Amino acid sequence: EERLANGTITRIRVIGQGTAAVAGQSTAALLDELTLGQLDVEAVTATELSGFGMRLDMSDTLAIAVSQSGTTTDTNRSVDMVRQRGAHSLAIVNRRDSDLTFKVASVIYTSSGRDIEMSVASTKAFYAQITAGALLGLHLACLRGSRDADFVSAEIDRLLALPGHMRRVLAMAD
Repeated sequence: EERLANGTITRIRVIGQGTAAVAGQSTAALLDELTLGQLDVEAVTATELSGFGMRLDMSDTLAIAVSQSGTTTDTNRSVDMVRQRGAHSLAIVNRRDSDLTFKVASVIYTSSGRDIEMSVASTKAFYAQITAGALLGLHLACLRGSRDADFVSAEIDRLLALPGHMRRVLAMAD
């Protein structure tokens, strides 16, 4: 948090594979919008990052790994590689005590559905990852001073209203 607030972290790479990578794209878009472009934010699949996005010194980078199971080899290996180059790391993950949780410095647990779910792309996990990314984005916006407390509170109220909106839409199935 201190390095994000004082500007020594200037780059964020959101990584994942499969549906987690798609959720990561929404996280990256929200981070960029909420911090008003103050950070170099990009979503990239873990395999693309490890193959083409590595620099020798990544100490100015926060890698956010998104995963449901926490056991995706490509994502976990990319986290190992960026940390070896000095990057900071955070995971958005459903499964507690998964391999990924021991590789990163910080974890946001989504705990969506059974904690033991692995390799099951589920709508609930996907939306939980997007919501976790939105909350992370709001927190980073506060740290960077790009959004005030009133804005953040209003956005959290909007997130809290989403389940009711979703129920109304689903009730219109006929």
